[in-house]
This record gives sequence, C-alpha cells and structure tokens, in this order.
Amino acid sequence: MYRLVSLVHKISLIWLAVLVAAPAVIAATGLTFVENRIELTVAPDAKSVTVPYHFENKTKRTITIARYDSACSCLSAKVKGDKLVYEPGEKGEMKVDFELGSFSGLVEKTVLLWTTDDADETPSSVLNVALTIPVLFEINPKTVFWDQNGEKKSQGITLKVNDTDPIHILSHEGTNANFAYELKTIRDGWEYELVVTPKDMSLPAFGMIKLSTDSSIPRYQRQMAFVCVRRQPASPPIAPEPIAPENPRR
Repeated sequence: MYRLVSLVHKISLIWLAVLVAAPAVIAATGLTFVENRIELTVAPDAKSVTVPYHFENKTKRTITIARYDSACSCLSAKVKGDKLVYEPGEKGEMKVDFELGSFSGLVEKTVLLWTTDDADETPSSVLNVALTIPVLFEINPKTVFWDQNGEKKSQGITLKVNDTDPIHILSHEGTNANFAYELKTIRDGWEYELVVTPKDMSLPAFGMIKLSTDSSIPRYQRQMAFVCVRRQPASPPIAPEPIAPENPRR
C-alpha cells in the first residue's frame, strides 16, 4: 500500500505538469478527458458522491483500457457498460464513487488509468477529484506541538461550530495522561477551548483528545484533537579543530 501511495503521488506530480504544458501530447497518446480535475462542494451530511468523467478517443488508433486504480480504498471507479475498447472518435464515461466516511474540509484524491499502450509507471490519464465538505465542527489547530526539553507552556485549541444549529460537547477524554487539559465553554453549543499543558517534556510523546457531540450528522459526532511533544533534533557533529602542520626541521 505504501509503495502504491508513493507511486500515485509521484505520478500525480509529473502528470499535473504534463496536463498543463502539453495537452496535445495527451490527446495523441491516450484518451482525452473533458475534465481531468473536478471540484465539487457536497452537503454536510452526504455519505457518498459520484463523480462522472467523460472522455473521447481522439487518436487515429484503437485504444484499450487496461486498468484503473487509486491508492485510497474510499474510491471505486467503473467504466460505463464495462466497455474497455474504444475506436477513433468513440466516447465513453467513467464514474468514480467516493465514500466520504468521516472526511471534512477539502479532500483531494486521484485515480490513475492505464491503456494497453502504457508502461506501468506512466498511466496516460490522471484524474483528480477535489471535494469540499463543510466543516461544521472546526478544530483549530488540529494538532499542537511542543519541542522535547522545551518550555512547559499551555497551548489552546479552539472548537467552533459553523452551523445554524448548536453542537454541544457531550463527553471528552484524553488518551495520554502526560497531557493535562481543561475544556472551557466560551458559548455553549457554539464555541469551546481546550487548554493543554504537557507534564513531562523530557521524552517525545503523542496523544489525542477525543470529543463526543450531539450533532445529528454522524461525521461530526466524534472529533479528535492531537497533541505531540516532538523529538529534539540531533545536534550537528562538531568539526575537529584543524591541526597546524609542523615546521620541518632545518
């Protein structure tokens, strides 16, 4: 899985440049998509969304789709009618189903498509979907950091409701006792603050503060903030003092 994610990331970067700089090359070597990147805003309570990608064979040869894949299990793709072979001038459609789960905010994912003419490392089509899911329960920042052996300074995490109806925090729990915290109510149902103070800074540490709410939308019923004492970077080695050459005896 890690190798596939790494491959998807590298290929996405390479082909983003190619898509911008040389669309004519893509049209000549593979299927031409009406849109390679689609941006959508979905409803806060949406559980899934289907994104259609329309394409055409603008080459002068037959193109056969070999496979398509994504590094995220939240995505599944299917070509309309399971049709894989396209003659010159033929059009088709691929639908990408996105299971939204607990995602919120801006979420970007990629689907890669290979034809039988493509090498394994160079799919001829890279499809990007960017979904914006409204953040009704906002945690800012999502993670707070301290440096190992640094100052035991309290830090605040703001919890804000961005909805027409209030969302109340029903319960909360920390997973690491090294991080003491206090939940402050600024405006009940609308704004809260977590004030976190690490007890021991001598060792790296990580923890979560889990929150349960009364939101009617499942993705906002369980939220988490993260706390971390980062490992102290290693000190650079000290270069030895240069040794002056001895004067030769005369």
